[in-house]
Amino acid sequence: MKKVSVSSIILISLLMFSCMPEPTYEAESGENIIPKDTLELMIHDIHLADAIITSNMLKADNVAVDSLIYQSIYDKFNYSREDFDQTLLYYAHNRLDTLNLIYDRVIERFYVEKGEIYN
Repeated sequence: MKKVSVSSIILISLLMFSCMPEPTYEAESGENIIPKDTLELMIHDIHLADAIITSNMLKADNVAVDSLIYQSIYDKFNYSREDFDQTLLYYAHNRLDTLNLIYDRVIERFYVEKGEIYN
């Protein structure tokens, strides 16, 4: 039996995986892709909730409370967590420039709320 080198195995593996089709993250029909403006507001609220939770302002180390906070944000905008996650995947893989602009606007909004100038 011939001895197979590690580099041969790596080369064969790379060739096999390079031929696999790249997954697409386009929204299938019936899925709720959240509009940009609403997504921006949701991201803002979620990051604000993250800040409150991590700063221990609530004084609650309860996963259920954290979950309720996030769920209230999804409910506020009439979308599910799955809709939000699918939308982020869609924008990250198909419209990264748009997602970057959304995050720039969210950051700018936090600066404005803090009374600072965003550069």
